[in-house]
Amino acid sequence: RRNLSAQAQSPPLCYSLLRQVSSRSPYLKLCFFPRMARTFLSVCLCLALAASVSASDDGILQGLEADEVCQAGASAGDCSLELRQLRAAQMKVATEAEAQTEQTQKIEEAAASEEGSKLIGPDAEGQDMWQETTWSDVIADLQINQSAEGSSCDTETGGTCSLLSCAASRGATRCVSGACKCAPGYCAKGGSCFPSSPASCVADTGGTCSVTSCKSSRGDTKCKAGTCLCKTGGCAWKGACFAATDTGGSCSVLPCGLSRGPTTCHRGRCLCKDKYVAVAGMCVAM
Repeated sequence: RRNLSAQAQSPPLCYSLLRQVSSRSPYLKLCFFPRMARTFLSVCLCLALAASVSASDDGILQGLEADEVCQAGASAGDCSLELRQLRAAQMKVATEAEAQTEQTQKIEEAAASEEGSKLIGPDAEGQDMWQETTWSDVIADLQINQSAEGSSCDTETGGTCSLLSCAASRGATRCVSGACKCAPGYCAKGGSCFPSSPASCVADTGGTCSVTSCKSSRGDTKCKAGTCLCKTGGCAWKGACFAATDTGGSCSVLPCGLSRGPTTCHRGRCLCKDKYVAVAGMCVAM
């Protein structure tokens, strides 16, 4: 606009020439002034417009160079080759940066998915688990031995109970028609009963506490009616108590339910974390 304002001062020069011609020849003033005036004015206006357009173009280019921006879709007359090249370079950098950001997001999502897959499933390894031997460990060892031998579950221990009760060394037994048989969930091996699943849990350790307290070697026990029993959440095996950590829940496909308390997924099973035991499918503090 400043350039146009400056060029707008050119027409007074044309008017000055016309005034000089008309003052020397009244005839020209009367007869030819309108025609000459129009001609001179047209020439002057064209010169003024050309100068203003040139200045305006220079101002546009200077503004584009200062802003380092070439409007999208501008023609070659509106934007210099250098500015269009600069625009193309900027768009390339922006595209590469956007592509790099998307690639980074995909890598992070894949890593998160892989990390999540390690927390559940049959191959998952539990976290913050019990360091001591648990009831689940005992059952796993017994099942491995039984599978290796390939024997079916036999409940006959070979003991009798016609006169006396079954010996405590035989484990979880019951007297049936004078014969000591393993309790449900137990299998006989070598005259003793072994649990066949985590659900085969008994609290009686076989110890007594009528005169003295329960031995510390029996683990976390309580004395009830002169008998040493495992505390709630414990299972007796060979006279000692082991913490029951299997809640009965599965995490082969979905995570353990929050209602089970502080659990961890270990090989597809929902187990209680350290210092927690399973009671009625939920993890409670010891």
